Amino acid sequence: MSSSWSHTGIAPLLERMKSQDADFRFMALNDLITELSKDSYIQMDDNTENNTLRQVLALMKDSNTEVKNMVVRCLAILVPRLREKNMQHVQDTLIEYISVNNDELRDIAALALKTVTANMPARSSYATIALNKLTPKLLNHVADASASQELLIDSLDILAELITKFAAVVTGAASLQNALLKSVVPAMRHSRPAVRKRSLTVLGALGPCATSDIFTQLSVQLSSDLAPKNVVDTRKTAVQLIAIFARTCPRRLGRRLPEFMPTIIETAKYDDDELRETCLQSIELILLRCPAEVTPFVNASIDLAITLIKHDPNYAGFDDDEEMRDADDTFGQDDDEDDDLIDDDYSDDDDMSWKVRRASAKVLNAALTSRPELLTQNVGNVAPILVTRFSEREESVRLEILDTFLALLKQMQLYAGGPQATEVMGSSSVSSANQAAAIAAAGVLKRKRNETDADHVQGSPRSQLLVLVPAIAKALNREIISKSIPTRHKSFVVLRELVIVLHGGLEAHIGTILAHTEKALKGAESAASGGSNLKADVLGFFRVLILTHAPKSFDDQLPGLVPILAASIEDKLHRSCVEAFLTCSQLVSVLRPLGTAAAGAHGARPGQYKTYLLQIYAATVARLNRLDSDQEIKERGIACLGVLLAHAGDDLAEKHRECFDLLTARLTNEVTRFITVKVITQIAASPICAGAAFDAFLRDSISEVATLLRKSNRQLRLAAFDCLTAALSRSSTKLDTASSNLILAEVQPLINTDMDMNLLPHILRSVNLILLNDPATREPVRVSVLPHIYSVLSLPIAQGLAMESLLEFLRLYAGAQPASAPETVEELLAALEAAKGSVSGTHVYSTVSRCIGAVCTVSDAASVNVAAQATATLESSSNKDTDVYFALLLLGELGRSNDFSTHAGLLDRVLRFYTADSEEVKMAAAFAVGNMAVGALAVFLPAIEQHVRARSDDKASSHRFLSLHALKELITHGSGEQLAVVADQVWPVLFEACETKEEGVRSIGAECLARLTLSEPIKFLALLQERLRSPSASVRATVLAAIRFTLSTESSAAYDELLAPALVDFLALLSDPELEVRRNATFALNSAAHNKPYLIRDHLVTLLPLLYAETHVRTELLRKVSMGPFQIVTDDGLDLRKNAYETMYQLLDSLWSRLHLPDYLDRVIAGLSDSDDGIKTLCYLMIIKLVELRSSVVRTVLGARLEELAEPVGATLRSKLKDTATKQEIEKQVELQRFIYKMLVVLTRELDGVVSSVGTPKFGALVHEAKCGTATALVGAGAQSAQPGALWREIEASLASSS
Repeated sequence: MSSSWSHTGIAPLLERMKSQDADFRFMALNDLITELSKDSYIQMDDNTENNTLRQVLALMKDSNTEVKNMVVRCLAILVPRLREKNMQHVQDTLIEYISVNNDELRDIAALALKTVTANMPARSSYATIALNKLTPKLLNHVADASASQELLIDSLDILAELITKFAAVVTGAASLQNALLKSVVPAMRHSRPAVRKRSLTVLGALGPCATSDIFTQLSVQLSSDLAPKNVVDTRKTAVQLIAIFARTCPRRLGRRLPEFMPTIIETAKYDDDELRETCLQSIELILLRCPAEVTPFVNASIDLAITLIKHDPNYAGFDDDEEMRDADDTFGQDDDEDDDLIDDDYSDDDDMSWKVRRASAKVLNAALTSRPELLTQNVGNVAPILVTRFSEREESVRLEILDTFLALLKQMQLYAGGPQATEVMGSSSVSSANQAAAIAAAGVLKRKRNETDADHVQGSPRSQLLVLVPAIAKALNREIISKSIPTRHKSFVVLRELVIVLHGGLEAHIGTILAHTEKALKGAESAASGGSNLKADVLGFFRVLILTHAPKSFDDQLPGLVPILAASIEDKLHRSCVEAFLTCSQLVSVLRPLGTAAAGAHGARPGQYKTYLLQIYAATVARLNRLDSDQEIKERGIACLGVLLAHAGDDLAEKHRECFDLLTARLTNEVTRFITVKVITQIAASPICAGAAFDAFLRDSISEVATLLRKSNRQLRLAAFDCLTAALSRSSTKLDTASSNLILAEVQPLINTDMDMNLLPHILRSVNLILLNDPATREPVRVSVLPHIYSVLSLPIAQGLAMESLLEFLRLYAGAQPASAPETVEELLAALEAAKGSVSGTHVYSTVSRCIGAVCTVSDAASVNVAAQATATLESSSNKDTDVYFALLLLGELGRSNDFSTHAGLLDRVLRFYTADSEEVKMAAAFAVGNMAVGALAVFLPAIEQHVRARSDDKASSHRFLSLHALKELITHGSGEQLAVVADQVWPVLFEACETKEEGVRSIGAECLARLTLSEPIKFLALLQERLRSPSASVRATVLAAIRFTLSTESSAAYDELLAPALVDFLALLSDPELEVRRNATFALNSAAHNKPYLIRDHLVTLLPLLYAETHVRTELLRKVSMGPFQIVTDDGLDLRKNAYETMYQLLDSLWSRLHLPDYLDRVIAGLSDSDDGIKTLCYLMIIKLVELRSSVVRTVLGARLEELAEPVGATLRSKLKDTATKQEIEKQVELQRFIYKMLVVLTRELDGVVSSVGTPKFGALVHEAKCGTATALVGAGAQSAQPGALWREIEASLASSS
C-alpha cells in the first residue's frame, strides 16, 4: 500500500523537480510539502525515500533563490520522517556544502543545517548520531585559522542549535564539552564582533549542561578575561557571557557571583561607555535572575547606577536640576565623590553616554522590582536622584527614568496593600455596569487614607515620598508640556500613580498642573504616535485626582477644568469621550455627594456648582443627541446623566422636562433600555431629585419597566426589579390600582415550579412594597400571586434570600388582615398535602413550617390553633415519622414567640423523641427544644444543660449531641438579655462537653462557643484565649474551630479590633504537637485569609514558616496497613498537608504581595512531586495564579526557577496507567494532564521571552514535547487516535476565548 501511494503521489513530483522551468520546480517542492504534511501520511519505502531525498538535496544548488528557500522548508518537514541512514546522508551533504567557497551555496546550506537540527527528533539515538557526526566537523571549522569568517559564524550558529536541541546528551558527554571549550573559547577573542557574539551563544547554551569541571574552567577563564590588564573588547566579551549565563543558568551563576560581581562593578567604572553599558546590562540581568545570590551586592549595584545615571560629560547645563535641588536641599549632597568616576574630557562626536544613563535606569528598575524588602531605603536614596533626572535631555533615557520611578510607585502600592490604578479607575473598555464600582472607589480610598495614617511617620516610605512631592510636581510640570508626546503621556501616568500611592497629596500643586493641562493637550491629536492615548490618560488622571482630593482643593480650578471635560465629551476619539464621561461622573459625585454626612464634609450647597453642572449637562445631552455615537458612548452618556440627576437634580430643575423626555425615549430603545433602567433606579434611590415632574416621570416609567419583566434577558429582568424596588420605596411614589395590577400581572407568570429561584426574592420584594404602599391590593395579590406562591413551596428554598423574602411576604399579607391568618394557615397545610405525593425529602416540611410560623407572628388565634394541632400529633402514637417531624418543627417555630412552659408535659413528650429511630425526627426534637427555650428560658435551659452534661453511655452521648444542637438554636435566636444569662451558665458546660474525640460534638460545641463570643467579645474572647493553654488537645482544637467560625461569620468592627492582636496566638497552634489541633489551626488560617486577610497581614512572617512546615511529608504519620496478603502505606498527615496547600492557594488571592516568593515557590515546587494528585493540581493552579498576577517580581522569581519545574511536571505528564486501570482512574489522569497543559500554556504565553530553548532548555524541551503531544501518556483508544498537539491547541483556544 505504501509503495503504491509513494509512486502515485511522489514520483510525478520528482519528475517536475527536474523541469527547466523554475516555477515548476518551486511548485513541485510546495506540493511535496503538502503531501508530507497530510494526516494520512504513510512512511515511504526505501527506494522512494532515497530518490526524494537525492532530488531535494540536488536543488540546494538551484540557481533560483526562491527554489532554494523552498528546499529548506521541505527539509524541515522531511527530516522527522527519514530513516536513520538518510538522516546521516543529509548531515554529511550539508556539512560538505557549508565548507565550499560558493557563498550562496554555503549560506543556504548553513540555513538548511540549522533547520534540520531544529526539526531532528529528540530521541537519544538521533542525538548521539548528530552530535558525533556534526560536532567534530563544525569544531574543525571553528579551530581552523584559515577558515573564512562566514564559515565560522555559520558553524558556531549550528553548534549552538545542536547543544540547545540535544542538551540532555551533551550533559553526559564530558569529552565533547572539553572539545567545545577548547575550540570555542579562543573565538571569544576574535577580531570580528559577529564571531564573538556567536561564540558567546555557544558557551551560553553549554552553561546549563556543562559538568562542574567544565563550568569551573569557564569561570576561571572569565575571571582572567575580566582582569584590568586585558583590552576592552576582551573584558566586554567576558561580561556579556556572564549576562548570558544569568539567562541560561542563573542558579549556577549565582554560586560564582562572589568572584564575578565585585569585578563587574569595578569594570563599570572604567572610562569606556560601551563597556559601562555592557556591565550595567549584565548587572540588570543578574539582579532579575539571581535575586537571592546577588543580595550582598545589591547596594553596591544601586550606588553604581545612581552614579552613572548622572553620567553626561557633554552637557554642562543643569539649570533645571539646580532649581529642583532648591526644592529639596538634600539632593545630590553625597554624590560629589562619585563624580571622580566620570571623565569630563568628552566631545559631542559619537556620544554614547546616553546608553550608559539608560542602562543605569534599567539597573535601578531591576533593583526596585526585585528587592521589595529594600523599599524604604530605595525611596530615600533612589527616588531623589530619579526626580532630578526627570529633565534628562535624551528622550529614550528620560522615558526609562520615568518608567523606573513608576516601578518604585508600583512597589509602594504593593508595600502598603493599596489599590492599583486600574482598580481605582476601572477600565475604559468595559461596560457601563462597572461605572458605579469605579465611582464608589472614592469611598474606599478615603477609608484607606484613615487606615494608613500610621504610615505617615518619620522614615516610612510614604513620609519620604511626601517630602519629595514638591520636587516631583515641579519637575513633572515641565515635562507635561514637553515637545515630546510620549514624555507628556508618561508624565501624566506618573502623576496618576503618585496620587494612587499617596491617596491624594497634590493639594498644593493642583492649580499648577491644571494650568498646564490645556497646553499639554495641544497638538496631541495630530501627533504621529501616542497622541491618541494622551488625552484619555490625562482624563484618567483627572478622574483619580478628583476621586482622592476634597473639592475645596480644586474649587478654584473648576473654571478651567470643566470646559476641558465638556469639550472632551465632544471629542471624535472614542476612548477620550468615554473617559470624559467617567471623569464628569466622578466630578459630579464628589462635588455633590449623597447623604448628609458626605454633603456636610465640605459644606457643598445646592446651587454652589450649578454653573459647572449645567456645562456638563449641556455637553452630555448634545453628545447623546448625536447620531454618530456608538453604543458604549451612549451608555456612558446616559450613566453620566443619571449621576447628574441623582447627585444634583435640584440644580437641574429647569432641565427636568428635557431630561425625562430623553430618558423616556431611551427606555423604549432596545439598545439603550438596559442602562436607562439602571439610571432610573439610581435616580429613584436618590433624595435629591424630586418634584411633581419627577414623580410623574417615575410613575410613567414604572409601567414601561414592568413590561420588561417578560423579556428573556435575565440581566434586564433583574435591573427592572431593582428599578421597581427603588421606585416603590420612595415615599412620594403612590401607585394607582391600575399600575399595581399591571405589575402583579407581569409578575404572576414568573412564579412557577420551573422558575429561576434567584428571581424569587426580587419578585416578592416588589409585591411586598405594593402591599406596604396600598393594603387594598391584598385581594389582587390573593387572587393572582398567592396560588403561585403555594405552588413553589415544594422547591428547595429552605434558606437564603428567597426564604427571607417569602416569610416577609407572608407576614405582610397576613398582617394586612389578621383575622384571615387561620385561613392562610389552612391553605399552607393544603399546599403541603398537595406536595407530599410529588416531592421526596423533607425540605417541603421545613419550608411550610417556617411559613406557618411567619403567619402566626401576626395572629394569636392562628398560633393557638397550630400549637394545639402539633401537640395532638405528638400525643398520638399512630402518626407517621413525617407528621411527627412536621409537628416538632411547628413547635420550634412557635416556641420563639410563645411560652410553652405552661403546657404540662410538653417538654417530656418532645425529649422522648431523642430516642426516635429517625435521625430527622431527633434533629427536629432538638430544634423544638432549643426554640421553645427562647420563649421560656427559665424552664427549658436547665433541661438542656442537664443533657449536655450527661456522658455515661452511648444513649447519654446521643442526648448530649442533640442538646448541643438545641443550645445552638437558643443561642442563635435568643435576645441579648437571654444570651447574657445563657453564656455564664453554659460556657464551662460547653468545654466539658467538648472533652471528647467525637468530632461532631466538638464541631457543634465550637459553633455555640463562637456565637457566644460574638455576643460579648470583650468578655469571652479573653476566656477563649486562656483555653489555648489547656492540656487537652480536644479543647485546643475546639477553641480553634470556634475562632474559625467567628472568622467566617459576619462580625462587628469592634470584634475584629479585639481579635486582631490575639489572632496570632490562636494560629500559633500550627506548631502544636497534636495532629487534630494543627488541622483546625490550618482551617482557621485559611478562613482568615479568605474572609479577613487584614487581620493576619502583619503576622505572616510568623505564620508562614509554620504553614510551610505542614506541607512536608512526615514520616511519623506514615503507617503500614495490612490488606489481605498485601501491605499498603497510609499517610495520616495527607489531609492536613492538602489543607496547608489549600491555604497557600488562598493566600495568593488576598495577600500575595506579602509573601516571600522564593520560600513560597520552594513548597509549590515540592508539591509537584507529591504522591497525591489533589496536591499536584493545587500546585499547578498556584503557578497559574502566580503568572496571571502579571507582576514583575513574580516574573523574575518564577522565571529563574522554570528549570526546577521540568522534572516533576514531566514525570507526571509521562506517567502511564496500567492496562487494567478503571474508568475513574483514567478520567482522573486525563484531568490531571489537562491542568498540566493549562499551566504550560499560561507559562509560555505570559513569560514570553523567559521560556526559551537557550534560557530554560529543560523546561523548553518539556513545552516542545507537550506541543507535539509526545509527552502525554494517556490510556485508551480515544487518546491514541487524538492528533499530536490537539490537547495543547484545545487548551490554548479555551484560554484565548476566556480572556
